[in-house]
Amino acid sequence: MTSLRRRLLLWLLPATFLAGVLASAGTYWGSLDELNDLLNDQMRVIARQAQVDDDGKLSLAGRDGKKHVSKGDEADRVLLQVWRGQAIQFTTDPASPLPAPLHPGFADIIADGQTWHTFVSQSGDTLIRVAQARQARWEALAAIAVHLFWPVLSLLPLLALFLWFGIGYGLRPLRQIASGLARRNASNMERIDTAALPGEVKPLVEALNDLLLRLDRSFTMQKHFIADAAHELRTPIMGLSIQAQLLLRASSAAERESIQTQIQTGTTRLAHLAEQLLTLARLAPETEGASVSIVDLSALARSVVTDRARIAEANQIDLGLVSTETVTVEGSGDNLRILLNNLVDNAIRYAGPRASVDVVVRRNGETAVLEVSDNGPGIPEADRSRVWERFYRSSAHTASGSGLGLSIVKRIAEQHRATVSLDAGPDSKGLTVRLCFYLPPSQQ
Repeated sequence: MTSLRRRLLLWLLPATFLAGVLASAGTYWGSLDELNDLLNDQMRVIARQAQVDDDGKLSLAGRDGKKHVSKGDEADRVLLQVWRGQAIQFTTDPASPLPAPLHPGFADIIADGQTWHTFVSQSGDTLIRVAQARQARWEALAAIAVHLFWPVLSLLPLLALFLWFGIGYGLRPLRQIASGLARRNASNMERIDTAALPGEVKPLVEALNDLLLRLDRSFTMQKHFIADAAHELRTPIMGLSIQAQLLLRASSAAERESIQTQIQTGTTRLAHLAEQLLTLARLAPETEGASVSIVDLSALARSVVTDRARIAEANQIDLGLVSTETVTVEGSGDNLRILLNNLVDNAIRYAGPRASVDVVVRRNGETAVLEVSDNGPGIPEADRSRVWERFYRSSAHTASGSGLGLSIVKRIAEQHRATVSLDAGPDSKGLTVRLCFYLPPSQQ
């Protein structure tokens, strides 16, 4: 399992270590010039304090004015020499291989494979040289670098410990959220309180609250759907059971034929109801959306009218298509076919014998319009707001139906971001179901 704490630690520790190294390096390079200037100043002071008497003895003047004689056999990291012409008069290191100085001032001399940093001051015909090996300077700088780097390295374990517990403390709200979510179930979709949460965690919790709200709605709709479906299926199943019992008790062929006809009708109705329920479940908001493509509404309407022509003829319905141009929209061809099939089937079922049903496809500015109109009894205005509900059937209609057709139409319209409305049919008779699809910019 990937640990967020371990991942943060693996990022923060190297970053902190690198920052400490960079800070040490910056301090080192910044102090390098200061140290060079300091050592150069020391060399000037030593050269100025050195004095040579007539006997060739070297003495150094202290702050108290007294002269301190340096023994010629003493060796130090700072080399002091006195030259007259090409002859050396005094040196603190007789084994040093430095040649005679040529002029006063600072200079770097390579002797016997070693670089010396020198300063020469002149007093009459006497040249006093102060020299220091470059290697000695670099050793001093290396010692400074170690002193700068060692605190960073030694504090790394302590820093890791603080980061480990600090990250754990910072991640405590996530553990509290996880504990709260573990107590949730289908019956408890209470929101998570965000008042005391850090600002960085609030977007995550708000997204979780939104998810909980959508799940609560989905579960509620599912419960209602199951309850309504069970109620609607109970009646036709009970009717089939009763008809089957009556068929066993039938005393004549005519009675048996009548009961068989009723069983066939009930079976057809039950199959239609089951198909509508499955379609509605497949179109639920939480289910995965269908693939989107360019759909020719005119061709789709022509195909649906052709398929429903025989059913319309059997019900003495004049079914026709009114389309003068090709109109295309973006959407799911399969779902739009289900939508139009339901509209046409409803119109055929409820319009009544010798009625006419027209399917209209047209363009209206920036929208594509799909209409299904009939001149039947229509739907009273008082019921038009409720017919979108599942299993609702208007009391004005005597034809049998599942009450799911318009619910399916509305669900598919919502998936296609289309508006759907109910109006009176031609000559203020019957019903017109109108859907308006917004055209993409390329088709406007």
